[in-house]
Amino acid sequence: MAKFGFLNRKLTTEECLWLKKDLPKGKKVFKYDGHTYGVIGLTGVAVSDKADKIPFYEVPKNSVNWN
Repeated sequence: MAKFGFLNRKLTTEECLWLKKDLPKGKKVFKYDGHTYGVIGLTGVAVSDKADKIPFYEVPKNSVNWN
């Protein structure tokens, strides 16, 4: 089963310049374990909106409370 968690704060496009839109606090995200081709920074984690599905995107590691 894919690991999932919830955003513990609102993520804005001002904080995360690569996001296309703001993400609300409490949004459910799934840890993405597929190939990320080196695009995820040291302080980020790859997540997706559906378990083990692309597209993936980066959020700060400290922005997710994992279950």
